[in-house]
Amino acid sequence: MADDTQQPSEPESTELVEPTHPWDQPSTEAQARAEPAGEAVKAAVSTIKTPEQATQVAQDLVTAAAGTTEREIREQTPAAAEPAQAIQAAAHDSRPAVQAPATLVEAARQVAGSSGETREALEQAIQHATNPEQQGNTAAAEREPLELLRAAILQQMKPYQSIDARLYLAINHLPHTALTNQLMYGLTVVMNGGFGWVAGLVLAALLDKRRGRQALLQVLPPLWFATMAVEYPIKYYFRRKRPFIDIVQAIAVGKKPGTFSFPSGHSAAAFAGARLISRHYPELAPAWYSIAALVAFSRIYLGAHYPGDVLSGALTGTALAEAARWLIEQGDQLNDQSLLEQLRRRFIDNPGG
Repeated sequence: MADDTQQPSEPESTELVEPTHPWDQPSTEAQARAEPAGEAVKAAVSTIKTPEQATQVAQDLVTAAAGTTEREIREQTPAAAEPAQAIQAAAHDSRPAVQAPATLVEAARQVAGSSGETREALEQAIQHATNPEQQGNTAAAEREPLELLRAAILQQMKPYQSIDARLYLAINHLPHTALTNQLMYGLTVVMNGGFGWVAGLVLAALLDKRRGRQALLQVLPPLWFATMAVEYPIKYYFRRKRPFIDIVQAIAVGKKPGTFSFPSGHSAAAFAGARLISRHYPELAPAWYSIAALVAFSRIYLGAHYPGDVLSGALTGTALAEAARWLIEQGDQLNDQSLLEQLRRRFIDNPGG
């Protein structure tokens, strides 16, 4: 994230307060300041009248977002002092032919560079403009330009990416309530990096020292290896953008990851942990895999990953964890055999030595 010294200062009376939780509603004042952003996006999208226009807008959006992560946007372009006004200015200053892409790109840039309730309010305003169905508004005049744009963006994708995006939208556009947002986000925070598994294993070691301690010692190394391998070399090799960057109508809840999307690190850790822990507690295997599946589902529901990301994360995490576990066990067996060989030579082959 960009250094705070680069951020434009605000008068003390309008100082923004970081929400306690990502699902908290921003203040009425923050929502009012964000309204121009939603109005600008809504007006810009309404200029799309034909499939040809939508295709051009989609091409411009894909070009603007190519190879860029949200973290890079934050570091390179801090948000304006009044992000909503900057979005509105982009819409006002653009020629009609480029008003839609210019406004949408500026909206993405300002959201990425913002934080706290300013960001939450901006995202809400923009989501209201790009997801009228979620607000109960089914008017054709608002829905049709968005449908044209969504179809055009899907056409820019390769066939398997298009299928992945359609599945994503089907899951991501399920009803979102304050309670479900809180539950899903809480789960994804607890299971980040497999922390939930680790906490459970530590508790098991305290309650059942022999079995729990053995599980803790044997699960942690392969779980850590699988999670780190997915989060860093694998994810940075593929460099797939997050769906809330690719898709205009994505519903994103809570803090937005600034890294790449493929594979899902949460899903890798969740399924790796479920597999490894099931070896020690097989009677509870259905519960472990149910938790892992819910974690994977939450990543799509929260808008952070495509279904393909979570599926590949689940498979990759499981495979890497099993491979690491096997290598560790082979090393332990070699050490045991070496010790036995030393004992044999010492006490059997050369008892008097």
